[in-house]
Amino acid sequence: MKFLYNKYLEDLEQVDSKLNPDDYYLWPRTPIENIQEKIIQRVGVSDYDVRNPRSRPAIIIRQIRELIKYGFIGEDFSVIDICCGDAIVLWQIKKAFPLSFCYGVDLNKGKFSTHDIVQRDGVRIYKVFIQHLFRKDPDIPFDLALMLNTYRGWESADLREHERDLPKLADEWFKRNAKFTILTATTSQIESLRQLGFKVKIIGRGEDNSKMICISLLKLPDSILDSWVYFLKNIVSYFRGRMKNMV
Repeated sequence: MKFLYNKYLEDLEQVDSKLNPDDYYLWPRTPIENIQEKIIQRVGVSDYDVRNPRSRPAIIIRQIRELIKYGFIGEDFSVIDICCGDAIVLWQIKKAFPLSFCYGVDLNKGKFSTHDIVQRDGVRIYKVFIQHLFRKDPDIPFDLALMLNTYRGWESADLREHERDLPKLADEWFKRNAKFTILTATTSQIESLRQLGFKVKIIGRGEDNSKMICISLLKLPDSILDSWVYFLKNIVSYFRGRMKNMV
């Protein structure tokens, strides 16, 4: 499984390495040196402060623990952080769940001073353009996908005419390629996701006036009963598939 994710992202990175990043930059005002200062302004707490329950990684880690507790994902889950920035959120996830496979994609790979640290600790970062990521699927869906400030910030992206469909492509990519997705989204985005068939669970505060949400085409785990229903549905689907193969 790890090999397949690595190959998927390495192939995309190889293609993008031959292209001019300036032609794919969507958020050129993204801060590099002081990104955590901006996060503190927008969230109220740094991504480094994982012990603070209001921090973005703390909220995400709580949700992951719930998914593991109810059997939706295992301790060795895979997670991709799209537009991961300094990758501190992924770093906190990797430290909390050492068996996890943590991948980040960002056009600014190598420009953040933190990238060497987080990669040393097991996070894999790739210089991949989302214009290409959202048009190519991995062989196996990720257990979890993240897209935080940039998802709620599509309106501030410098989308070119041929890129106007990127928000739609992103939602379709999440449907096909992530069992669960954590986003920071506006109220209107949340309503649109529900209309697309996603189950939506608000799990905390996002940047500025956005909310952090967990979405899935599956029923989100709110209770032990939910996890048993999910388990039984998988068992039924498995035996139905076996019966069809025997016919």
